[in-house]
Amino acid sequence: MLCRPGRHLLTWRPLSLAYARWEARLFSEPGAAPSAGDTEENTTESSLVTKGARVYRRTRAEHWRRFEWGIGSRFRMLGKNRFMPVHAPHPMNSVVRDDYYDSDNPSIVWNELREGWEVFWYENQKLTARPFPVKKYGLERAKVEAFQFFQELEEAGRLGQRPKIEAPQEGVFFDQRMQCWVSLFWRDGRPQSRCFSATKYGFEGSKMLAMAKQRDPVNGVLAVQGGAGTPIILKEKGKPSYVNRMNSGMRGPTGLKYK
Repeated sequence: MLCRPGRHLLTWRPLSLAYARWEARLFSEPGAAPSAGDTEENTTESSLVTKGARVYRRTRAEHWRRFEWGIGSRFRMLGKNRFMPVHAPHPMNSVVRDDYYDSDNPSIVWNELREGWEVFWYENQKLTARPFPVKKYGLERAKVEAFQFFQELEEAGRLGQRPKIEAPQEGVFFDQRMQCWVSLFWRDGRPQSRCFSATKYGFEGSKMLAMAKQRDPVNGVLAVQGGAGTPIILKEKGKPSYVNRMNSGMRGPTGLKYK
């Protein structure tokens, strides 16, 4: 049973000896005692090999999640290697630990819709945000990059305080969600309210309009214009509105008479 290949090949003598011993034990009588060599070999093998099957089990708390926009990596962090097309979903599955969405910093939150981390901070009295999506940075790297970016903002001194907008008088306040100044007043025995957009009139301008509206609930600064449409005196049954205008000699929006 010994195999002796040529000089250019390895000699398989140890394997042949082991096979011979196994064959001898297989065809030996049931009551035969093992030899001294077999006993020594079995003792050595039993001391090196652990008895029983070893099964690897994950012990941390985790769950299975499907990321609709994909999972990025160092390769995907480069602009030329992004998922294409960008607006289309690229679903990928992964195992996520349960405490992955926890954050001890209220300025760093997880956005479920965009599937990424977002950093919020105030700069120049304005709320600013920067996203760190999983589809670009990857699962764990997205969170690490978000916390590192917030630390860089803190070291650079770019973290400002949230501006506090005080009400100039009772019944006038600023609505953060609508971005407008709200004026509460009474007219004809009923409570009413008006909103003045800071985007349209400016922050201070809308504030002044709201205060003026509360002082003068009828007109305020902006006079109330009449309702649109054809005046009642020009309405005649059975005739369209433009015929009534031409018959009355009224002027159009450009200042010219209807002809």
